[in-house]
Amino acid sequence: MARRLAAALGLLLVIFAALLFWPVVMTYTFVAGEKATASVTNCETIRNNKSTDTTCTGTWRTEGGDTGSGEIYGLDEDQEGDTVPVRIGPMGPYAGGFGHSWVLFLTAVPALLAPVVVAFSLGPFFSRNRRLARSLLAEPGGGRLVIVTRDAVTHADGSPFATVRKAESPPAGYRRAEVPGRPFRGHQRSVFEAVAGINRDATEFTAVVGTAGRPLMFVEARTSKELETECVLLDAAGAALVVVRRLSAYPLHYSLLSPAGEAIGSARPAVGKLGGNLLIRDAGGLPVATAATSGRRWVVRVESRASSLLRDAALALALIQLRSD
Repeated sequence: MARRLAAALGLLLVIFAALLFWPVVMTYTFVAGEKATASVTNCETIRNNKSTDTTCTGTWRTEGGDTGSGEIYGLDEDQEGDTVPVRIGPMGPYAGGFGHSWVLFLTAVPALLAPVVVAFSLGPFFSRNRRLARSLLAEPGGGRLVIVTRDAVTHADGSPFATVRKAESPPAGYRRAEVPGRPFRGHQRSVFEAVAGINRDATEFTAVVGTAGRPLMFVEARTSKELETECVLLDAAGAALVVVRRLSAYPLHYSLLSPAGEAIGSARPAVGKLGGNLLIRDAGGLPVATAATSGRRWVVRVESRASSLLRDAALALALIQLRSD
């Protein structure tokens, strides 16, 4: 999720910059561009069924005495032979001021409205997850309550529980667990995902290391161009404990399986469908853990009735959300 959001944010910034290019350039031209006087020597208009395009050329002299010639923008066909004031900017000389070049400012409208639309669209999503996270912290219950970030796990009071780091290689006792039935993705890999490096064929290992410096567990993350993301919870020696299989990205749904393929639990959003929060249930459908995001952290509350496998799987699920594709 974090990688997808970062890539999406980068793409949005590129689009935002592209939409604001002409408005920024034209504002600079008309406000700070060098002043000059231009003589319009020729204007030609090309008309077709959909538009009319006028091109004017001429010569100009700046207030500093520099001269130039070429196309002059922002003129009408009937201005051939006129002498007009212009401003010279990065894209050349423009006449007529803001009023005559207003079309070039239209791209600023979606760029300026987009943050408002995004805020209204995603506001409920983030606020809902934050409220759930706050409620988990306010009512810790009798089980385990931890806060998970990309590089650490802490208790609710801030005391350290474990550190999280990328493992350059699998643990010594690792044997790849293969459970049949991994589903295909609901859609083909997009160009955006390919450019951003999302949903690629890759396997990564994350180590969760206790305060004593010894590994507590590992999380093996498997991504694929064609198959749904799958992660495996490994013990400190590298033996597979739980296969966390994503069945669909929307609505978000995970199946928790033993290495033998037996269902031991499931995870779906506690509220909504987009994720940002999860309710983990055991094989009988009994809720055993709840997790919710708040900013760059996940709050995870595990009920005292949860088995040790599901307790650790809840922690792994939070780590998966922080890095998953």
